[in-house]
Amino acid sequence: MTHRTEEVQGKASMINTTHLSLTPLAPFDYQSTAQSHGWMELAPNAWDKERHALQRVERLSTGQVVLLDITSTGSVEQPEMAIEVHHAGELSPKDRREVTAAVGRIFRADEELSEFYALCRERGGPWLKLTAGLGRVLRSPTVFEDAVKTICTINIQWGGTKGMVKRLVNAFGEQYPGDPALRAFPTPETMAAATPEAFAVAARLGFRTPYVHTLAQRIASGELDLEALRNPALPTLELKKRLLSIKGVGNYAAATLLMLLGRYDELAVDTAFRQFVGHKYFQGQYPSDKEAQALYADWGRWKYLAYWFDIWQSFRES
Repeated sequence: MTHRTEEVQGKASMINTTHLSLTPLAPFDYQSTAQSHGWMELAPNAWDKERHALQRVERLSTGQVVLLDITSTGSVEQPEMAIEVHHAGELSPKDRREVTAAVGRIFRADEELSEFYALCRERGGPWLKLTAGLGRVLRSPTVFEDAVKTICTINIQWGGTKGMVKRLVNAFGEQYPGDPALRAFPTPETMAAATPEAFAVAARLGFRTPYVHTLAQRIASGELDLEALRNPALPTLELKKRLLSIKGVGNYAAATLLMLLGRYDELAVDTAFRQFVGHKYFQGQYPSDKEAQALYADWGRWKYLAYWFDIWQSFRES
């Protein structure tokens, strides 16, 4: 990692810029990874189409709120990402490490996919495209943010999800000092500090309101440690059991969160899944869930990733 700092004039105050870099495991397709998941459209993320840059407001553990501007400066085989950190005051070495770790998690920079690529090569055809640095699915820097966003996808169209997440960020996220209109994703403590009534009015999450508020309260109180679920030694079945113990997380949400945690053993069976496999593989008819899931059974522990990029490739082709 390298860095340098320069001063630029922010909208509200003097803002400094620190330049960092991150080297993902090769092969790595930056743009395809950024666009691999709808998370790129959910606040506090924003995608700059002209510059192919992912921008995000991030609250650091010190409480400092910074603006990240992430671009690719390398190639698929020699990947490199540039991270511009816009911040008030100083950015300590600890802050820089925290930013780099957060970006690495968002882009899964250290995820090893050689086994998945080998299966893609065995199948050939369109699956070969994935071996050119695809296969990583964009996620959030914290399990909490991923959990809240996943709950906000339950039984609602995508526009509704974007609206709910934006309201959460605007109501409870901390402001970036260079532009008060930009806010970070709220902490569990901030959400939990609101009364249930005030939270419901501000967030307007519908039936999901008590699920998200209770989740924030459990984390803020120390009762639940979601970040501990990243532990790779935790068996997938145990991990799923813990996810299902969270109010509001059913089988669909648990499978989605398993995927975001790098576990691809299970499929998130929802309307989108049924519609896709019915259209592509069953002449427009809805198969049973068992028949639909059998399509990806031979992918073993990579079945969710195979499904995800099956639908992703179909979307890009259309």
